[in-house]
Amino acid sequence: MKIAHLWYILPLYGGAERWALGLSKGLRGLGVDSEIVSWGSDSLKRYDNFIKVLENNIPSSPDIIDILMNSAFMAERLEEYDLVCSHHMSTIFPAVFSKSLHGSQVACILHSPPLTWELSGEGLSSYRQTSEKNRQIHTIWKMLAPYSDFFFTNSRWNRILFEKFENISPTPLLAGVDHDVFKPEKKLGVQLREKLGIDDETILLFYSAAAGHRKRHEILLRGLRTLVKKDYKVKCILTCSKDRRTRNFHPLVGRIVKELKLEDHVIAFPATSEKVLLSLYNACDIYVHPANNEHLGMSIMEAMAVGKPIVAQANGGVPEIVDENVEGLLFKTDSVNRMTEYIEQLIVDEKLRLKMGENAYERARKFDWTEVAQNFIQVVS
Repeated sequence: MKIAHLWYILPLYGGAERWALGLSKGLRGLGVDSEIVSWGSDSLKRYDNFIKVLENNIPSSPDIIDILMNSAFMAERLEEYDLVCSHHMSTIFPAVFSKSLHGSQVACILHSPPLTWELSGEGLSSYRQTSEKNRQIHTIWKMLAPYSDFFFTNSRWNRILFEKFENISPTPLLAGVDHDVFKPEKKLGVQLREKLGIDDETILLFYSAAAGHRKRHEILLRGLRTLVKKDYKVKCILTCSKDRRTRNFHPLVGRIVKELKLEDHVIAFPATSEKVLLSLYNACDIYVHPANNEHLGMSIMEAMAVGKPIVAQANGGVPEIVDENVEGLLFKTDSVNRMTEYIEQLIVDEKLRLKMGENAYERARKFDWTEVAQNFIQVVS
């Protein structure tokens, strides 16, 4: 069996991209011919042996017709694959076109909750608005989804949503962690802290996420302001620059930082590579993830693999990977006060902070891409 994992542009910044790469690597470890097929890619030399880039076919227009035409062109070049995996709502177009042209099977990997949930009374608390383009893509996705042979998703929470709002029952596959990359490297953390001028007495928080309403940066920043007013030596690093390449704040987050007068306590950092992320995870003392209804939380899993305690919202897929009071502390939905109390608890109690970090490391050892790949193969074989 030869498997293609479709992705338009592969910059390796988001959890879904790393999920696709991890699954493909796990499959290859089992002897399965599996590769990422992308319309464009940044320099990812470590993955060159299993990323196939379709040159000169990068969609530049947001127009839906343009996307469909490019998808048809892409599908023509997928004849060698027995199974084509769609890792984004829009990549189901070339996957289904390939099935029509070449007879390949289709697996739909549902990384995000259903759009119908986003637009419902439940989902609006997380997704304040949805673009017209995504609504159009979803309309076409609904037409093509019945042609998919297999459905997978990244958490049991997400499966429940698809059952309720889309009448689809996807197989839940939690993610793995690339333990060759994400592991305790104390020296890297020390070097980064020295570079940034952060002394050993300062507690460093870290949050890795794109900007957006659901990511709830404002909750973390409001909590940070409270800690600063209590005279704690604390700083926070955020990887939320607009294109995630430059070292500046996304305008939405930057405005909050300025309004709260936290310029001296928050550092913007580009998450441009796994090496950079590894240094950031190792440098921080506490990994804080305030996102509301996080689908799973790949960055949480990576921070755990480096041995960091977690403070996050107790909703979405997060409780499936973090045990309350074991690997971290989970606060009720959007509760700034409780989140701040938990961070303060870990600041004051170094023994607890280190113990939860050790527990997180042990738990993360179970996040294994080989096991994910084995479960995947059991379904599609």
